[in-house]
Amino acid sequence: MAKHKYTKDEIAEWREKHSKIFYFNPDDSNISVPKAYTFGFTLNWANPISWIVGAAMIAVVAWALSTFGN
Repeated sequence: MAKHKYTKDEIAEWREKHSKIFYFNPDDSNISVPKAYTFGFTLNWANPISWIVGAAMIAVVAWALSTFGN
């Protein structure tokens, strides 16, 4: 199956059949998707760009804590 951007309905259907905690759908080309239970977004961990975004967020938090934290 070729990758395509899933709609909100397709994401909800995929979550019904699979895991609801982590979104890991290799057929979906979205980087972020709406969270299942709350407002906001989560990352599609099957997309390699999501790993880069996640690492960048951790690096920014680590930098901020080392610079401004005491």
